[in-house]
Amino acid sequence: MEFEDDFATVDLLLSSNFETRGVDAFILSLIKAEKQLRRIFTFLVYQNPTFGIQQYSDLRKTLAANKKIYFTQFIDGINFILPKKLKTIYGNDYDSDLALFIQFTNDRNKIFHGQITSLGLSREDLLFNVDKIKCWCKILGEKMLQEIGFSGFGASYFKSQLDLNLRNLEKLDTISKYEAFLISIQRK
Repeated sequence: MEFEDDFATVDLLLSSNFETRGVDAFILSLIKAEKQLRRIFTFLVYQNPTFGIQQYSDLRKTLAANKKIYFTQFIDGINFILPKKLKTIYGNDYDSDLALFIQFTNDRNKIFHGQITSLGLSREDLLFNVDKIKCWCKILGEKMLQEIGFSGFGASYFKSQLDLNLRNLEKLDTISKYEAFLISIQRK
């Protein structure tokens, strides 16, 4: 699965005449962006030579048990493992795009709770935000594909065919160390 496949459902919403297409496409797009970061992070963790198919279920359960890991925590995890910071890999617009994602997350949380966003977003605003999210995901996917051979779309628990230069894998080489790391990034 690649970017176009993953965002096909969003594109269907965008091409519809549904009154809620702005909200629906915005929320679904943001979920897909968070999922992409999660998959990049779990892909990197799975590159640890001590993990194989036998640990797959435990790795998933451990991550699922840590309920306060979101967009920025996955970035922290990626930065912990990659020799280059995600900011360097992504490029020039990283800071401004990340600031937008923090605002998008706040807006999504308000919408989920039936509240009005602080900016009073219109359908056009939400559709503009969808375009920004899609752009982020496309850029990130292309850059990560070049960097690690995985775009963040599709299943993430597989061994890379590339010889990756990763850091700190020895600090994540058991399920208990992985769990301790996940707890530590939740506290930031």
